[in-house]
Amino acid sequence: MGAPMDAHTAAPDSRPASDSRETAVAAMARLDAARVEPQLAWRDLSPYAAGNCGIPYAFSFAAAAPGPHAVIVGLTHGNELCGREAIVALLQRGVRPLRGRLSLVFGNIAAHAATNNVDPYARRFVAQDFNRVWSQAILDSAEDNVELARARLLRPLIESADVLLDLHSTPYEACPFFPLRPGKSKARTLAERLGHPHTILAFEQGSVHSPTIANHGRFSDPDHPAVGITVECGLFFARASAAVALSTVGRLLHLHAMIDDATRDALVTWHDPAPRRQITVLAPEIATTADIKLLFRPESFAPYAKGAIVGWDGDRPMQAPFDGAVPLWIKQTFVAGEQAFMWARHE
Repeated sequence: MGAPMDAHTAAPDSRPASDSRETAVAAMARLDAARVEPQLAWRDLSPYAAGNCGIPYAFSFAAAAPGPHAVIVGLTHGNELCGREAIVALLQRGVRPLRGRLSLVFGNIAAHAATNNVDPYARRFVAQDFNRVWSQAILDSAEDNVELARARLLRPLIESADVLLDLHSTPYEACPFFPLRPGKSKARTLAERLGHPHTILAFEQGSVHSPTIANHGRFSDPDHPAVGITVECGLFFARASAAVALSTVGRLLHLHAMIDDATRDALVTWHDPAPRRQITVLAPEIATTADIKLLFRPESFAPYAKGAIVGWDGDRPMQAPFDGAVPLWIKQTFVAGEQAFMWARHE
């Protein structure tokens, strides 16, 4: 039986006692039950429909003192509720910038309205992934659907941002992280200045799912100071993910001197207990069946010795391809012939 190479990098319960298929079936059942627990209640957003800047479900507040334009986006995917909770909290608390301009955006309202708050995978989007349309070619095309219409409406606000924070949550990776491209970048510098989460996932393949809101337009121009960043705050329906989202907003606004210390301290309630680390995402593990049962806990980011069994693809054991291989569980559903999870390594 294989084991993680460095136990100190994993949660205490990150490794089952056996790597048998039966153990994996039981582990998956426990995780499936936990990930669909609806800790965040359904929320009617209709009170926010009018917005205050001429765009439905969008708000913008300007200070008298000059400063950056910070845009906070939640509900880029309709079933990812942490950003929704952070924006509602900011509106309810009446947070206003000391300088510059603060804009708060509920993103894919149509998808959120269609969610049922039971199935965490319900209505990520309606017609097209709202976070895959943010290129000039797509936005200027003749194609039309509910997501494109919303993106085109929000486009002037997004393109006027000096700093943009896009708040997401995930189906399995309960440990919050920044998804970034490898190497130095404006987004990486901002992530390092924010300090939390402590985990950076660097995608060797480089795209980080372009074209997204956070790498739209001038955010991807290395010669322009505007920067966009995404934070994955935790599990879809977990209360903890909402605390991560609001804490990240508090850190971002304080970093840019847009709120005072007292306001930051009221917003920042989450501090990452994980060690500081970068994990580079390398290559997919391709499923040969849809019957995938995984042994590793998704939040552990534990490295495994070469040959260690990390899960089962039908009756085929899925084994670490090299020493220090880290399996990353990022799929919502499993399909034969497609990616089951990603292999990565600690840097």
